[in-house]
Amino acid sequence: MSAGYKNRYNILLITSDSQRTDSLSCMGSPFAYSPNLDSLAKSGVLFSQAHSCAPVCMPARCSMMTGLHAPLHGCTENGLERRDDLLFFTDTLKNSGYSTLMAGKTHFGPIPDSFEIKLITKGEKNSKGDDIFARQMALHGYSRSSSHPNPVPEEYCLESLIVDKTIESLEELKKNNNPFFAFCSLLSPHSPIDPPGRWMTDDIFRNKIPAPLFGSGEWETLPNSLKQFCGLPNNNQKNEIFPDNVHEAQGNIADLLSIDEMVSYRELYYRSAAYIDSLVGRLIDYLDSSGLRKNTLVIFTSDHGLQLFDHGFNDKHNYYDQSLRVPFIMSLPGVLPQNQNCGFASHVDLAPTITAAGGGIFDNANGFDLFTPLADGKDLPRHFAAASLYGSLALVTEKWKLEHYYFDNVFRLFDRINDPGETKNLAADPGYAGVTAALSRILLLWRSGLTDIDHLNKSATSGGPVAMRVIDRIRTDKGRNNELLAEKFLRDIN
Repeated sequence: MSAGYKNRYNILLITSDSQRTDSLSCMGSPFAYSPNLDSLAKSGVLFSQAHSCAPVCMPARCSMMTGLHAPLHGCTENGLERRDDLLFFTDTLKNSGYSTLMAGKTHFGPIPDSFEIKLITKGEKNSKGDDIFARQMALHGYSRSSSHPNPVPEEYCLESLIVDKTIESLEELKKNNNPFFAFCSLLSPHSPIDPPGRWMTDDIFRNKIPAPLFGSGEWETLPNSLKQFCGLPNNNQKNEIFPDNVHEAQGNIADLLSIDEMVSYRELYYRSAAYIDSLVGRLIDYLDSSGLRKNTLVIFTSDHGLQLFDHGFNDKHNYYDQSLRVPFIMSLPGVLPQNQNCGFASHVDLAPTITAAGGGIFDNANGFDLFTPLADGKDLPRHFAAASLYGSLALVTEKWKLEHYYFDNVFRLFDRINDPGETKNLAADPGYAGVTAALSRILLLWRSGLTDIDHLNKSATSGGPVAMRVIDRIRTDKGRNNELLAEKFLRDIN
């Protein structure tokens, strides 16, 4: 970082796709292979209760970039476009003099002009679309479209090339007088699950992956709207919808597969996650060798997790821990604490956190700045997480998880401490009626208070006495006010 940018740090955001927390040893997994992410966590802060605010690709990524929950940015499910008038945190960084890089997968809709360098993958890993990475792979005689088994040598795989291009771009950016924000967005372990080379043959996972946890037909107990969005059929539709090959199917029902088939699929997934860990290691090694590490905030997270047949199906679009919880690590030695295990974080915290590391403020966000309290040695502001998708909401505290599927008028309540596997829905139990009622009121408070402060400030002009009283109130509001209210009332329940 150049002189004159005191307390304006370089920022490297690394994301994976569909990565469960049990793919990291530092998150307590007894079988994960994640030496580089474990080392990153030791050098910084690990949020052990980080949650996606929308456990699906597009909604989660839109929330990361805007700091807004899905009902506000409009992308409440895949295939629904976000509003195109929203501020990205990169807009704020760019306006304050940052150089900006986007490398890899976007999947958040139109890419704002605030990204100077755009090295974008078009489509998923199995896409045949033409992009800079497809052309580079073609030079070595390989197709951009991927599958299992993966014929492409590790060094020519799509994600290895994304890391190569990220490093090449950082080499150029460090010559400037500006601090940088770089977003390296990797596509694994999202399907097609295609671990390359040594990550397919190494013995690190052989005979170590546990079978999924589910009861036969457990998926049938899910609310109807959840089953609909996960593509789960009625009994008489099973064989018509789901192909026999587990590697081709999304949303497979565990009842249709053998335990060996499911474990084989899960092993491929964790091998792909280990490949991602190695790429994170390459990026950190580059920061170390280039001298950038001491002034660069590194953040690693994923958009959501995946069921991998736990609870009887393989998809996301739900609020089970396997899909909703995500890895979330922040590291800047000498500025942030080291080897510290913190609690809750949310994707809507990324925008204000990254902006704060750049010396700015992003008050439009529904989330909290986590950087400043960590750097100042103060208590963190978040003690719960909320999430939403089309037709449903969820509220997560240290002890409770409440889900509401409003198309079905169905609540689900889980005791996270005494039932960590989320096997017993307590919402209909009279003994927990008070807890369900109290949490549902707070969830309603949280949802009704979601506010796009930027839009309100832009639309507030003038008017009569009532209008001016409203406008005066708007001028003092922050996007995170509803989260602060929920925090206040949740103290009495935990």
